[in-house]
Amino acid sequence: MNIYIKVVGVIIFVGIVVASALLGKHIPFKEQMPIYDGLRSTSSIIFAVMGAWIALLYPSKLSKAFGKKAYDEKKDDIEQINRLFRPLIYSTVILMVVISMSFVVPLAKQIESLLQYKEIFRSLSFAIIGLLTFVQFWSLILTLIPGDSIKDDLDEVKQREEMLNRMRPGKKGTNK
Repeated sequence: MNIYIKVVGVIIFVGIVVASALLGKHIPFKEQMPIYDGLRSTSSIIFAVMGAWIALLYPSKLSKAFGKKAYDEKKDDIEQINRLFRPLIYSTVILMVVISMSFVVPLAKQIESLLQYKEIFRSLSFAIIGLLTFVQFWSLILTLIPGDSIKDDLDEVKQREEMLNRMRPGKKGTNK
């Protein structure tokens, strides 16, 4: 990936998290919890979609990657599978954080000594929402990779067939 894109991504990421932290202190947890629920739902969908992509469309790549050939022969298959697993990993982490927050927030509200810090906790919580939203968005972008990979495979097959058709004797436009 281009260094310029990485730098812009980091700047956007930091900006989202900082803005969320600064502005989130006035947003009550009641209003934050539906956002966590939305993140949970979206992560679950991404997890299911990517799992289906891997299981249905790439079983041969999985078997090649875990097969007995030498690592150098498997390197490309392993890299493609890693690209497919990234959205799964991100979605899993998001689900873990969201499920934890759904459990921790109601318990923390019961601890009297923490109530004096509620604005700090709201701010921290909304910063987490900003972070998770950015990661979720990136995960959604990564879900496009399998479709792009399939398109590349189909284009390669099409080019091979076109080349074979041009090479067949008796076709127009070929030398006899």
